[in-house]
Amino acid sequence: MKTKLLLIDDEVITLKMTQMLLDQHNYDVEICLTTSEAISVLTSSQIDLILLDISMPTIDGFDFVKLMKSLHINVPVVFLSNKDDEFTLKMAASEGVKRCVSKLREIAQLPQIIAEVLNDNSL
Repeated sequence: MKTKLLLIDDEVITLKMTQMLLDQHNYDVEICLTTSEAISVLTSSQIDLILLDISMPTIDGFDFVKLMKSLHINVPVVFLSNKDDEFTLKMAASEGVKRCVSKLREIAQLPQIIAEVLNDNSL
């Protein structure tokens, strides 16, 4: 059975390019352009990992993680972002985000990062 990923980003180009990359690595990728669409998917589907853009128009990635917690949705989250400063990384870790992946520098390593996160419960 394929690993089911939920990819949430408000940029269509980023969604499509990331989905193509992950499809090549045999992941089952569901995409959402909005956080409200993502909540609908999370409450109706079994998702193994969420890939979430930090900068979203309605609620940002941090607030989305808080919303997930309030709804008792316990799915590991990896942030995808252009922000990778120390403050953002610390904030993400404090919210329980498993990893922060730089869209600019690390996107090619995303399949390997996903495998590491899914295989390491201590992250």
